[in-house]
Amino acid sequence: MIDLDHCIRRGALDTVPRKGKSIGMRADRIRRLIQALSTNLFEKEEILRLAVLAAISQQNLFLYGPPGVAKSMIARRLPALFQDARSFEYLLGRFSTPEELFGPVSITRLKNYDLYERVVEGFLPAAEIVFLDELWNASSPILNTLLTAISERRFRNGREEISIPLKTVIGAAGTLPGDDQTLENLWDRFLLRLESTPVTRNDSFLDLLLSTGDQTPPEPREADTIRSEELTQWQEEIRQVSLPRDIQEFILDVRERISRHNRLSGGGENARPVRVSDRRWKEIAHLLRTSAFLNDRTEVDVLDCILMRHCLWSRPEERAVVNTIIEEALYRYSTSGRFDPEAARLRLGDALSEFRTARYRTLQEEIDQPTAYRGEYYRLLDFVEDHLSLIWIGDFQNLSTDKPQETDLFFYGEADDFAYSERLPVRLIDPTTVEVAGEPFPVETSRVQRTCQEEVEVTEETREALVRKLGEIRREAGETAAAVQAYRDAASGEAEQHLFVHRSYAEIVAAGMDQAARDFAELQMEIDQALHELE
Repeated sequence: MIDLDHCIRRGALDTVPRKGKSIGMRADRIRRLIQALSTNLFEKEEILRLAVLAAISQQNLFLYGPPGVAKSMIARRLPALFQDARSFEYLLGRFSTPEELFGPVSITRLKNYDLYERVVEGFLPAAEIVFLDELWNASSPILNTLLTAISERRFRNGREEISIPLKTVIGAAGTLPGDDQTLENLWDRFLLRLESTPVTRNDSFLDLLLSTGDQTPPEPREADTIRSEELTQWQEEIRQVSLPRDIQEFILDVRERISRHNRLSGGGENARPVRVSDRRWKEIAHLLRTSAFLNDRTEVDVLDCILMRHCLWSRPEERAVVNTIIEEALYRYSTSGRFDPEAARLRLGDALSEFRTARYRTLQEEIDQPTAYRGEYYRLLDFVEDHLSLIWIGDFQNLSTDKPQETDLFFYGEADDFAYSERLPVRLIDPTTVEVAGEPFPVETSRVQRTCQEEVEVTEETREALVRKLGEIRREAGETAAAVQAYRDAASGEAEQHLFVHRSYAEIVAAGMDQAARDFAELQMEIDQALHELE
Protein backbone atom coordinates (compact mmCIF):
# COMPACT_ATOMS: atom_id res chain seq x y z
CA MET A 1 0.00 0.00 0.00
CA ILE A 2 1.26 3.50 -0.86
CA ASP A 3 1.82 5.75 2.16
CA LEU A 4 0.21 8.78 0.55
CA ASP A 5 0.39 10.99 3.61
CA HIS A 6 4.15 10.33 3.69
CA CYS A 7 4.43 11.20 -0.01
CA ILE A 8 2.54 14.43 0.53
CA ARG A 9 4.67 15.43 3.53
CA ARG A 10 7.89 14.82 1.63
CA GLY A 11 7.21 17.25 -1.17
CA ALA A 12 4.99 19.78 -2.80
CA LEU A 13 1.85 18.53 -4.47
CA ASP A 14 2.46 16.94 -7.83
CA THR A 15 -0.85 16.15 -9.43
CA VAL A 16 -2.24 13.21 -11.35
CA PRO A 17 -2.66 13.72 -15.07
CA ARG A 18 -6.11 13.28 -16.50
CA LYS A 19 -6.90 11.25 -19.56
CA GLY A 20 -8.08 12.25 -22.93
CA LYS A 21 -8.94 15.94 -22.74
CA SER A 22 -6.83 19.07 -22.63
CA ILE A 23 -7.18 21.38 -19.67
CA GLY A 24 -8.79 24.61 -20.79
CA MET A 25 -8.92 28.20 -19.65
CA ARG A 26 -10.84 27.63 -16.41
CA ALA A 27 -8.33 25.11 -15.06
CA ASP A 28 -5.44 27.38 -16.04
CA ARG A 29 -7.13 30.25 -14.25
CA ILE A 30 -7.67 28.22 -11.05
CA ARG A 31 -4.08 27.03 -11.24
CA ARG A 32 -2.84 30.64 -11.41
CA LEU A 33 -4.99 31.54 -8.40
CA ILE A 34 -3.61 28.59 -6.44
CA GLN A 35 -0.06 29.52 -7.39
CA ALA A 36 -0.55 33.10 -6.21
CA LEU A 37 -2.24 32.13 -2.94
CA SER A 38 0.31 29.43 -2.09
CA THR A 39 3.32 31.77 -2.09
CA ASN A 40 5.40 31.20 1.08
CA LEU A 41 3.14 28.36 2.19
CA PHE A 42 5.77 25.72 2.75
CA GLU A 43 4.51 22.13 2.29
CA LYS A 44 0.90 23.34 2.54
CA GLU A 45 0.00 23.46 -1.14
CA GLU A 46 -2.35 20.47 -0.98
CA ILE A 47 -4.31 22.05 1.85
CA LEU A 48 -4.49 25.32 -0.05
CA ARG A 49 -5.71 23.56 -3.18
CA LEU A 50 -8.43 21.72 -1.26
CA ALA A 51 -9.41 24.92 0.53
CA VAL A 52 -9.91 26.54 -2.89
CA LEU A 53 -12.05 23.57 -3.95
CA ALA A 54 -14.11 23.84 -0.75
CA ALA A 55 -14.71 27.57 -1.25
CA ILE A 56 -15.79 27.25 -4.90
CA SER A 57 -18.00 24.23 -4.16
CA GLN A 58 -19.43 26.19 -1.18
CA GLN A 59 -18.60 23.41 1.26
CA ASN A 60 -17.07 23.84 4.70
CA LEU A 61 -13.48 23.02 5.62
CA PHE A 62 -11.92 22.09 8.95
CA LEU A 63 -8.18 22.44 9.64
CA TYR A 64 -6.57 20.89 12.67
CA GLY A 65 -3.03 20.72 13.97
CA PRO A 66 -0.72 22.24 16.58
CA PRO A 67 -0.22 26.00 16.85
CA GLY A 68 1.98 27.68 14.24
CA VAL A 69 1.37 25.39 11.24
CA ALA A 70 -0.29 27.96 8.92
CA LYS A 71 -3.95 27.11 9.60
CA SER A 72 -4.88 30.77 10.00
CA MET A 73 -2.66 31.83 7.09
CA ILE A 74 -4.46 29.47 4.71
CA ALA A 75 -7.90 30.60 5.90
CA ARG A 76 -7.02 34.27 5.53
CA ARG A 77 -5.93 33.81 1.92
CA LEU A 78 -9.19 32.32 0.69
CA PRO A 79 -11.17 35.60 0.36
CA ALA A 80 -8.65 36.69 -2.30
CA LEU A 81 -10.17 34.06 -4.60
CA PHE A 82 -13.19 36.27 -5.08
CA GLN A 83 -13.72 39.85 -6.12
CA ASP A 84 -14.88 42.00 -3.21
CA ALA A 85 -15.67 39.01 -0.99
CA ARG A 86 -16.73 39.98 2.53
CA SER A 87 -14.94 37.97 5.18
CA PHE A 88 -15.18 37.53 8.92
CA GLU A 89 -12.81 35.86 11.33
CA TYR A 90 -12.86 35.32 15.05
CA LEU A 91 -10.80 33.54 17.69
CA LEU A 92 -13.28 31.82 19.95
CA GLY A 93 -12.82 31.42 23.69
CA ARG A 94 -14.83 30.01 26.54
CA PHE A 95 -16.25 33.46 27.33
CA SER A 96 -17.02 34.54 23.76
CA THR A 97 -20.55 35.92 23.43
CA PRO A 98 -23.03 35.72 20.53
CA GLU A 99 -22.69 39.50 20.08
CA GLU A 100 -19.05 39.08 19.12
CA LEU A 101 -19.96 36.80 16.20
CA PHE A 102 -23.46 37.78 15.16
CA GLY A 103 -23.42 41.49 15.95
CA PRO A 104 -24.57 43.69 18.84
CA VAL A 105 -28.21 44.32 19.64
CA SER A 106 -29.50 47.48 17.94
CA ILE A 107 -30.29 49.91 20.74
CA THR A 108 -32.30 52.08 18.36
CA ARG A 109 -34.53 49.21 17.22
CA LEU A 110 -34.96 48.04 20.80
CA LYS A 111 -35.75 51.52 22.15
CA ASN A 112 -37.99 52.80 19.33
CA TYR A 113 -39.70 49.65 18.12
CA ASP A 114 -39.27 47.20 21.02
CA LEU A 115 -37.51 44.80 18.61
CA TYR A 116 -34.57 42.66 19.65
CA GLU A 117 -32.50 42.80 16.45
CA ARG A 118 -28.77 42.66 15.84
CA VAL A 119 -26.60 44.93 13.73
CA VAL A 120 -25.16 42.22 11.47
CA GLU A 121 -23.13 44.34 9.06
CA GLY A 122 -19.45 43.53 9.55
CA PHE A 123 -20.22 40.31 11.41
CA LEU A 124 -20.74 36.66 10.49
CA PRO A 125 -24.32 36.95 9.08
CA ALA A 126 -23.10 39.42 6.45
CA ALA A 127 -19.92 37.55 5.47
CA GLU A 128 -19.25 35.21 2.55
CA ILE A 129 -16.01 33.68 3.86
CA VAL A 130 -15.92 32.91 7.59
CA PHE A 131 -12.91 31.74 9.59
CA LEU A 132 -13.50 30.55 13.15
CA ASP A 133 -10.34 29.69 15.06
CA GLU A 134 -10.38 27.37 18.11
CA LEU A 135 -13.92 26.42 17.15
CA TRP A 136 -14.51 23.93 19.95
CA ASN A 137 -14.10 26.65 22.60
CA ALA A 138 -17.45 28.16 21.62
CA SER A 139 -20.34 28.12 24.08
CA SER A 140 -23.57 26.23 23.44
CA PRO A 141 -25.60 29.36 22.40
CA ILE A 142 -22.95 30.20 19.79
CA LEU A 143 -22.73 26.60 18.53
CA ASN A 144 -26.51 26.29 18.18
CA THR A 145 -26.81 29.54 16.21
CA LEU A 146 -23.78 28.64 14.16
CA LEU A 147 -25.23 25.24 13.28
CA THR A 148 -28.34 26.83 11.76
CA ALA A 149 -26.28 29.37 9.85
CA ILE A 150 -23.93 26.74 8.40
CA SER A 151 -26.64 24.19 7.63
CA GLU A 152 -29.34 26.39 6.14
CA ARG A 153 -27.47 29.61 5.28
CA ARG A 154 -30.11 31.44 7.32
CA PHE A 155 -30.02 33.56 10.47
CA ARG A 156 -32.89 34.59 12.74
CA ASN A 157 -32.62 38.28 13.51
CA GLY A 158 -35.40 39.34 15.84
CA ARG A 159 -38.73 38.34 14.32
CA GLU A 160 -37.32 37.71 10.86
CA GLU A 161 -35.23 34.90 9.43
CA ILE A 162 -32.81 36.31 6.88
CA SER A 163 -30.83 34.60 4.13
CA ILE A 164 -27.08 35.01 4.57
CA PRO A 165 -24.48 35.08 1.74
CA LEU A 166 -22.20 32.49 3.36
CA LYS A 167 -20.08 30.56 0.85
CA THR A 168 -17.81 28.58 3.14
CA VAL A 169 -16.80 28.30 6.78
CA ILE A 170 -13.23 27.41 7.68
CA GLY A 171 -13.04 26.00 11.15
CA ALA A 172 -9.74 25.45 12.92
CA ALA A 173 -8.54 23.97 16.18
CA GLY A 174 -5.61 22.17 17.68
CA THR A 175 -7.71 19.05 18.19
CA LEU A 176 -10.72 17.22 16.81
CA PRO A 177 -14.05 17.27 18.67
CA GLY A 178 -13.58 13.74 20.02
CA ASP A 179 -16.65 11.94 21.34
CA ASP A 180 -18.55 15.01 22.51
CA GLN A 181 -22.08 14.37 21.20
CA THR A 182 -23.00 18.04 21.57
CA LEU A 183 -20.48 18.81 18.80
CA GLU A 184 -21.38 15.90 16.52
CA ASN A 185 -23.96 17.76 14.38
CA LEU A 186 -21.65 20.73 13.85
CA TRP A 187 -18.69 18.44 13.07
CA ASP A 188 -20.75 16.71 10.40
CA ARG A 189 -21.20 20.05 8.58
CA PHE A 190 -17.48 20.24 7.76
CA LEU A 191 -17.16 18.13 4.62
CA LEU A 192 -13.38 18.37 4.18
CA ARG A 193 -11.19 17.57 7.19
CA LEU A 194 -7.48 18.30 6.75
CA GLU A 195 -4.50 18.03 9.06
CA SER A 196 -1.85 20.73 8.97
CA THR A 197 1.55 19.56 10.22
CA PRO A 198 4.95 21.22 10.79
CA VAL A 199 7.40 21.46 7.88
CA THR A 200 9.37 18.22 7.53
CA ARG A 201 11.73 18.58 4.55
CA ASN A 202 15.05 20.30 5.14
CA ASP A 203 14.84 22.41 1.99
CA SER A 204 11.37 23.68 2.90
CA PHE A 205 12.50 24.35 6.45
CA LEU A 206 15.47 26.42 5.22
CA ASP A 207 13.19 28.32 2.81
CA LEU A 208 10.99 29.11 5.79
CA LEU A 209 13.96 30.41 7.80
CA LEU A 210 15.36 32.46 4.92
CA SER A 211 12.09 34.09 3.90
CA THR A 212 12.31 37.68 5.15
CA GLY A 213 9.22 39.28 3.67
CA ASP A 214 5.87 39.53 5.37
CA GLN A 215 3.39 36.68 5.03
CA THR A 216 0.92 38.61 2.87
CA PRO A 217 0.57 36.74 -0.43
CA PRO A 218 0.76 38.60 -3.72
CA GLU A 219 -2.63 39.71 -4.93
CA PRO A 220 -3.93 37.43 -7.72
CA ARG A 221 -4.59 39.08 -11.03
CA GLU A 222 -7.99 40.72 -10.91
CA ALA A 223 -8.90 39.03 -14.18
CA ASP A 224 -8.36 35.65 -12.51
CA THR A 225 -10.41 36.31 -9.39
CA ILE A 226 -13.98 35.01 -9.37
CA ARG A 227 -16.90 37.42 -9.59
CA SER A 228 -20.02 36.79 -7.49
CA GLU A 229 -22.33 36.42 -10.48
CA GLU A 230 -19.77 34.17 -12.13
CA LEU A 231 -19.73 31.85 -9.11
CA THR A 232 -23.53 31.69 -9.21
CA GLN A 233 -23.37 30.69 -12.87
CA TRP A 234 -20.70 28.09 -12.07
CA GLN A 235 -22.96 26.50 -9.47
CA GLU A 236 -25.61 25.98 -12.14
CA GLU A 237 -23.07 24.44 -14.49
CA ILE A 238 -21.60 22.24 -11.73
CA ARG A 239 -25.03 20.74 -11.14
CA GLN A 240 -25.04 19.67 -14.81
CA VAL A 241 -21.77 17.69 -14.46
CA SER A 242 -22.65 14.00 -14.73
CA LEU A 243 -21.72 11.00 -12.61
CA PRO A 244 -21.13 8.25 -15.22
CA ARG A 245 -22.27 4.72 -14.49
CA ASP A 246 -18.76 3.45 -13.76
CA ILE A 247 -18.25 6.27 -11.25
CA GLN A 248 -21.59 5.49 -9.60
CA GLU A 249 -20.40 1.89 -9.25
CA PHE A 250 -17.08 3.09 -7.80
CA ILE A 251 -18.90 5.11 -5.13
CA LEU A 252 -21.19 2.15 -4.39
CA ASP A 253 -18.10 -0.03 -4.04
CA VAL A 254 -16.57 2.38 -1.51
CA ARG A 255 -19.86 2.51 0.41
CA GLU A 256 -20.12 -1.29 0.48
CA ARG A 257 -16.52 -1.61 1.68
CA ILE A 258 -17.28 0.79 4.52
CA SER A 259 -20.36 -1.28 5.43
CA ARG A 260 -18.28 -4.46 5.33
CA HIS A 261 -15.66 -2.88 7.59
CA ASN A 262 -18.39 -1.84 10.01
CA ARG A 263 -19.83 -5.36 10.10
CA LEU A 264 -16.42 -6.90 10.72
CA SER A 265 -15.38 -4.33 13.30
CA GLY A 266 -18.02 -5.60 15.71
CA GLY A 267 -18.40 -2.17 17.25
CA GLY A 268 -15.57 -2.70 19.75
CA GLU A 269 -13.91 0.17 21.58
CA ASN A 270 -10.85 0.04 19.29
CA ALA A 271 -12.73 -0.74 16.08
CA ARG A 272 -15.77 1.50 15.97
CA PRO A 273 -17.77 1.77 12.74
CA VAL A 274 -17.18 4.53 10.19
CA ARG A 275 -20.37 6.61 10.08
CA VAL A 276 -21.17 8.60 6.93
CA SER A 277 -24.51 10.40 6.82
CA ASP A 278 -26.65 10.62 3.71
CA ARG A 279 -26.13 14.39 3.79
CA ARG A 280 -22.36 13.90 3.54
CA TRP A 281 -22.71 11.53 0.58
CA LYS A 282 -24.85 14.15 -1.17
CA GLU A 283 -22.29 16.88 -0.46
CA ILE A 284 -19.48 14.58 -1.60
CA ALA A 285 -21.20 14.15 -4.96
CA HIS A 286 -21.34 17.96 -5.34
CA LEU A 287 -17.66 18.23 -4.39
CA LEU A 288 -16.70 15.65 -7.04
CA ARG A 289 -18.74 17.51 -9.66
CA THR A 290 -16.99 20.74 -8.72
CA SER A 291 -13.60 19.06 -9.06
CA ALA A 292 -14.51 17.80 -12.54
CA PHE A 293 -15.88 21.21 -13.54
CA LEU A 294 -12.76 23.07 -12.42
CA ASN A 295 -10.66 20.55 -14.36
CA ASP A 296 -12.70 21.47 -17.47
CA ARG A 297 -14.67 18.25 -17.70
CA THR A 298 -18.38 17.62 -18.04
CA GLU A 299 -18.31 14.37 -16.09
CA VAL A 300 -16.66 13.06 -12.94
CA ASP A 301 -13.79 10.61 -13.36
CA VAL A 302 -12.18 8.22 -10.91
CA LEU A 303 -9.39 10.61 -9.94
CA ASP A 304 -11.97 13.07 -8.63
CA CYS A 305 -13.33 10.28 -6.42
CA ILE A 306 -10.02 10.09 -4.57
CA LEU A 307 -11.05 13.33 -2.85
CA MET A 308 -13.46 11.24 -0.76
CA ARG A 309 -10.50 10.28 1.43
CA HIS A 310 -10.76 13.74 3.04
CA CYS A 311 -14.52 13.48 3.61
CA LEU A 312 -15.38 9.99 4.89
CA TRP A 313 -13.60 9.88 8.25
CA SER A 314 -14.65 11.40 11.55
CA ARG A 315 -12.01 10.18 14.02
CA PRO A 316 -8.24 10.08 13.45
CA GLU A 317 -8.09 6.28 13.58
CA GLU A 318 -10.54 6.11 10.65
CA ARG A 319 -8.17 7.87 8.26
CA ALA A 320 -6.07 4.75 7.61
CA VAL A 321 -9.24 2.67 7.13
CA VAL A 322 -10.69 5.14 4.63
CA ASN A 323 -7.39 5.45 2.73
CA THR A 324 -7.17 1.67 2.42
CA ILE A 325 -10.77 1.42 1.22
CA ILE A 326 -10.22 4.14 -1.41
CA GLU A 327 -7.02 2.46 -2.66
CA GLU A 328 -8.63 -0.99 -2.85
CA ALA A 329 -11.65 0.39 -4.70
CA LEU A 330 -9.37 2.32 -7.06
CA TYR A 331 -7.35 -0.82 -7.84
CA ARG A 332 -10.52 -2.84 -8.45
CA TYR A 333 -11.84 -0.08 -10.72
CA SER A 334 -8.56 -0.02 -12.65
CA THR A 335 -8.39 -3.80 -13.09
CA SER A 336 -12.01 -4.70 -13.78
CA GLY A 337 -14.34 -1.83 -12.96
CA ARG A 338 -13.63 0.16 -16.11
CA PHE A 339 -12.30 -2.56 -18.42
CA ASP A 340 -13.88 -5.83 -17.33
CA PRO A 341 -12.62 -8.91 -19.23
CA GLU A 342 -15.34 -11.16 -17.77
CA ALA A 343 -17.99 -10.23 -20.33
CA ALA A 344 -15.65 -11.17 -23.20
CA ARG A 345 -14.57 -14.29 -21.29
CA LEU A 346 -18.21 -15.39 -20.93
CA ARG A 347 -18.79 -14.87 -24.65
CA LEU A 348 -15.68 -16.93 -25.35
CA GLY A 349 -16.98 -19.67 -23.05
CA ASP A 350 -20.30 -19.71 -24.90
CA ALA A 351 -18.53 -19.96 -28.26
CA LEU A 352 -16.29 -22.80 -27.05
CA SER A 353 -19.32 -24.60 -25.63
CA GLU A 354 -20.98 -24.25 -29.01
CA PHE A 355 -17.85 -25.66 -30.63
CA ARG A 356 -17.82 -28.67 -28.29
CA THR A 357 -21.52 -29.26 -28.97
CA ALA A 358 -20.83 -29.27 -32.70
CA ARG A 359 -17.75 -31.50 -32.32
CA TYR A 360 -19.30 -34.24 -30.21
CA ARG A 361 -22.55 -36.16 -30.40
CA THR A 362 -24.18 -37.25 -27.16
CA LEU A 363 -25.30 -40.89 -27.01
CA GLN A 364 -27.07 -43.11 -24.51
CA GLU A 365 -25.75 -46.66 -24.23
CA GLU A 366 -26.34 -49.74 -22.06
CA ILE A 367 -23.41 -51.38 -20.33
CA ASP A 368 -22.81 -54.15 -17.81
CA GLN A 369 -21.66 -52.79 -14.47
CA PRO A 370 -20.63 -54.75 -11.34
CA THR A 371 -23.48 -54.91 -8.82
CA ALA A 372 -22.77 -53.84 -5.25
CA TYR A 373 -23.58 -56.45 -2.61
CA ARG A 374 -24.32 -55.12 0.88
CA GLY A 375 -23.01 -51.78 -0.39
CA GLU A 376 -19.35 -52.77 0.06
CA TYR A 377 -18.67 -55.98 -1.93
CA TYR A 378 -18.77 -57.35 -5.46
CA ARG A 379 -19.82 -61.00 -5.91
CA LEU A 380 -17.70 -63.53 -7.86
CA LEU A 381 -19.83 -66.01 -9.79
CA ASP A 382 -19.07 -69.76 -10.06
CA PHE A 383 -16.10 -69.55 -7.70
CA VAL A 384 -17.35 -72.11 -5.13
CA GLU A 385 -20.69 -73.94 -5.21
CA ASP A 386 -21.74 -73.86 -1.55
CA HIS A 387 -20.83 -70.29 -0.55
CA LEU A 388 -21.15 -66.70 -1.74
CA SER A 389 -17.72 -65.43 -2.82
CA LEU A 390 -17.19 -61.70 -2.24
CA ILE A 391 -14.43 -59.15 -2.82
CA TRP A 392 -14.26 -55.69 -1.29
CA ILE A 393 -15.14 -52.98 -3.83
CA GLY A 394 -12.05 -51.02 -2.87
CA ASP A 395 -9.78 -54.03 -3.42
CA PHE A 396 -11.48 -54.69 -6.75
CA GLN A 397 -10.89 -51.13 -7.93
CA ASN A 398 -7.19 -51.42 -7.01
CA LEU A 399 -6.61 -54.60 -9.03
CA SER A 400 -4.05 -54.48 -11.81
CA THR A 401 -4.31 -56.09 -15.25
CA ASP A 402 -0.54 -56.64 -15.29
CA LYS A 403 0.03 -59.04 -12.43
CA PRO A 404 -1.94 -60.70 -9.60
CA GLN A 405 -2.17 -59.07 -6.17
CA GLU A 406 -2.70 -60.90 -2.90
CA THR A 407 -6.33 -60.05 -2.11
CA ASP A 408 -8.79 -61.08 0.61
CA LEU A 409 -11.88 -63.01 -0.55
CA PHE A 410 -14.80 -63.53 1.85
CA PHE A 411 -17.16 -66.49 1.88
CA TYR A 412 -20.72 -66.55 3.29
CA GLY A 413 -23.00 -69.56 3.83
CA GLU A 414 -26.61 -70.14 2.80
CA ALA A 415 -27.89 -68.26 5.88
CA ASP A 416 -25.89 -65.24 4.70
CA ASP A 417 -23.55 -65.57 7.63
CA PHE A 418 -19.77 -65.23 7.46
CA ALA A 419 -17.99 -68.58 6.96
CA TYR A 420 -14.34 -67.82 6.36
CA SER A 421 -11.90 -65.68 4.30
CA GLU A 422 -8.91 -66.58 2.23
CA ARG A 423 -6.07 -64.50 0.74
CA LEU A 424 -5.52 -65.40 -2.93
CA PRO A 425 -3.69 -63.91 -5.96
CA VAL A 426 -6.24 -61.90 -8.01
CA ARG A 427 -5.76 -60.07 -11.33
CA LEU A 428 -8.20 -57.94 -13.29
CA ILE A 429 -8.93 -59.27 -16.79
CA ASP A 430 -11.60 -56.74 -17.84
CA PRO A 431 -14.14 -54.50 -16.02
CA THR A 432 -16.38 -57.46 -15.20
CA THR A 433 -13.94 -60.41 -14.98
CA VAL A 434 -11.14 -61.36 -12.60
CA GLU A 435 -8.54 -64.08 -12.55
CA VAL A 436 -8.16 -65.93 -9.23
CA ALA A 437 -5.19 -68.29 -8.85
CA GLY A 438 -4.86 -68.44 -12.65
CA GLU A 439 -8.57 -69.11 -13.45
CA PRO A 440 -11.08 -66.54 -14.79
CA PHE A 441 -14.31 -65.79 -12.93
CA PRO A 442 -17.08 -63.34 -13.87
CA VAL A 443 -18.32 -60.65 -11.48
CA GLU A 444 -22.08 -60.35 -10.97
CA THR A 445 -23.33 -57.41 -13.10
CA SER A 446 -26.49 -55.51 -13.98
CA ARG A 447 -27.46 -53.51 -17.11
CA VAL A 448 -27.29 -49.71 -16.72
CA GLN A 449 -27.58 -46.76 -19.08
CA ARG A 450 -24.90 -44.11 -19.34
CA THR A 451 -24.32 -40.93 -21.38
CA CYS A 452 -21.30 -40.80 -23.63
CA GLN A 453 -19.97 -38.55 -26.37
CA GLU A 454 -18.85 -39.49 -29.82
CA GLU A 455 -16.62 -37.19 -31.86
CA VAL A 456 -18.10 -36.20 -35.19
CA GLU A 457 -16.92 -34.07 -38.10
CA VAL A 458 -17.80 -30.37 -37.70
CA THR A 459 -19.57 -29.02 -40.75
CA GLU A 460 -17.80 -26.31 -42.71
CA GLU A 461 -20.72 -23.92 -42.19
CA THR A 462 -20.55 -24.35 -38.40
CA ARG A 463 -16.78 -24.02 -38.42
CA GLU A 464 -16.91 -20.76 -40.39
CA ALA A 465 -19.60 -19.32 -38.09
CA LEU A 466 -17.52 -20.13 -35.01
CA VAL A 467 -14.37 -18.67 -36.56
CA ARG A 468 -16.27 -15.43 -37.28
CA LYS A 469 -17.61 -15.31 -33.72
CA LEU A 470 -14.21 -15.93 -32.15
CA GLY A 471 -12.63 -13.41 -34.48
CA GLU A 472 -15.16 -10.77 -33.41
CA ILE A 473 -14.46 -11.46 -29.73
CA ARG A 474 -10.73 -11.25 -30.37
CA ARG A 475 -11.11 -7.98 -32.25
CA GLU A 476 -13.10 -6.47 -29.37
CA ALA A 477 -10.60 -7.78 -26.83
CA GLY A 478 -7.78 -6.22 -28.85
CA GLU A 479 -9.58 -2.87 -29.02
CA THR A 480 -10.20 -2.96 -25.28
CA ALA A 481 -6.55 -3.86 -24.63
CA ALA A 482 -5.54 -0.81 -26.69
CA ALA A 483 -8.00 1.32 -24.69
CA VAL A 484 -6.46 0.00 -21.45
CA GLN A 485 -3.01 1.06 -22.62
CA ALA A 486 -4.29 4.46 -23.76
CA TYR A 487 -6.00 5.05 -20.41
CA ARG A 488 -2.85 4.01 -18.56
CA ASP A 489 -0.69 6.34 -20.66
CA ALA A 490 -3.09 9.24 -20.08
CA ALA A 491 -3.24 8.61 -16.32
CA SER A 492 0.53 8.27 -16.05
CA GLY A 493 1.47 11.19 -18.30
CA GLU A 494 2.46 14.59 -16.98
CA ALA A 495 1.15 16.85 -19.73
CA GLU A 496 -2.25 17.39 -18.12
CA GLN A 497 -2.49 17.66 -14.34
CA HIS A 498 -5.39 17.26 -12.00
CA LEU A 499 -5.84 20.33 -9.83
CA PHE A 500 -6.59 18.65 -6.52
CA VAL A 501 -5.34 15.03 -6.44
CA HIS A 502 -1.85 13.91 -5.49
CA ARG A 503 -0.01 12.08 -8.28
CA SER A 504 0.87 9.16 -5.99
CA TYR A 505 -2.52 7.72 -6.85
CA ALA A 506 -1.40 7.40 -10.47
CA GLU A 507 0.74 4.46 -9.30
CA ILE A 508 -2.38 2.59 -8.19
CA VAL A 509 -4.11 3.34 -11.48
CA ALA A 510 -1.03 2.21 -13.41
CA ALA A 511 -0.75 -1.05 -11.43
CA GLY A 512 -4.44 -1.77 -12.02
CA MET A 513 -4.17 -1.00 -15.71
CA ASP A 514 -1.14 -3.32 -16.00
CA GLN A 515 -3.18 -6.14 -14.45
CA ALA A 516 -6.08 -5.42 -16.79
CA ALA A 517 -3.67 -5.51 -19.75
CA ARG A 518 -2.42 -8.93 -18.61
CA ASP A 519 -5.99 -10.19 -18.28
CA PHE A 520 -6.85 -9.17 -21.83
CA ALA A 521 -3.58 -10.60 -23.16
CA GLU A 522 -4.46 -13.97 -21.57
CA LEU A 523 -7.94 -13.72 -23.07
CA GLN A 524 -6.47 -13.16 -26.53
CA MET A 525 -4.22 -16.22 -26.07
CA GLU A 526 -7.26 -18.35 -25.16
CA ILE A 527 -9.05 -17.14 -28.28
CA ASP A 528 -5.99 -17.88 -30.45
CA GLN A 529 -5.85 -21.40 -29.03
CA ALA A 530 -9.53 -21.93 -29.80
CA LEU A 531 -9.03 -20.67 -33.35
CA HIS A 532 -6.12 -23.07 -33.74
CA GLU A 533 -8.37 -25.99 -32.76
CA LEU A 534 -10.82 -24.96 -35.45
CA GLU A 535 -8.19 -25.10 -38.20
